[in-house]
Amino acid sequence: MKSYASLLYTPALRLASVAEPGRMHADMLVLDLEDSTHPARKAEARALLADADLTRAGLPALGLRVNSIATPDGLEDMRTLLELDAVIGGVPIDVVFIPKIAGPGDVAIYRSLLGLTSNAPQICSFIETVDSVENAFAIAEVSDGLCFGQADLTAEMYAENATYLDYARARLCVAAARHRVPAIDTNSFELHDLDVVAASCRAAREAGFTGKAAIHPRQVPVIAEAFTVGPDELAEYRRVVADYDATPSGFAVEKDRVLAPPFVLRARRMLALHAAAEA
Repeated sequence: MKSYASLLYTPALRLASVAEPGRMHADMLVLDLEDSTHPARKAEARALLADADLTRAGLPALGLRVNSIATPDGLEDMRTLLELDAVIGGVPIDVVFIPKIAGPGDVAIYRSLLGLTSNAPQICSFIETVDSVENAFAIAEVSDGLCFGQADLTAEMYAENATYLDYARARLCVAAARHRVPAIDTNSFELHDLDVVAASCRAAREAGFTGKAAIHPRQVPVIAEAFTVGPDELAEYRRVVADYDATPSGFAVEKDRVLAPPFVLRARRMLALHAAAEA
């Protein structure tokens, strides 16, 4: 899964609002059948997917968040996905976002089902249960990306334990880095004070997240500014690698940097993570 800086979640029931050209400015649109779709209207949302036309929307990438396959709606979501051959409104689904998983076996079920489509979407797994936090490394190994679901994780606890949430974030980010997959931070529910959103973006990037979810278009530019890795940054990573390869001793101390294996390894990994985004 390529690294997406900004992912805009939109209720599947509002699909028509993003179908017009020029309305989409995030790196990926994620149509949501789960939390932002009322239980009484999930069947209606699935029907909209079948009748949609997204061919004029100019979407850079398309994602779909389904309900847990442990629920009747989750089963219907997957049945609909198979019937549509993982294509919505003429646009192939790039990534399916799976919630409420406990371990790698859950991911294997989705992988098996999506493998029945002509062009199987990638899988981004939500780390939003206590079990998934503990199994984060095993889940990352079988996933194409990880997302943090703070609200659902907090709902499993008696209180919003900041220490535990920091632990969960750290496990997710390290697991994602260990298995070379993107790490997407939870969305911010702040819609008006964009300074708050910017602060949460900075904290997330410092923690090791590579992108962040948005629930409103006004959040997207702030997220993009924080997480987009531009050509200059990529060029600097390339210079680090090239200059190191050119050193006769494999180590060099320069005026403004040190060329040593750990720094070169990080540069190579960042290039590998963001090469697809640059392309």
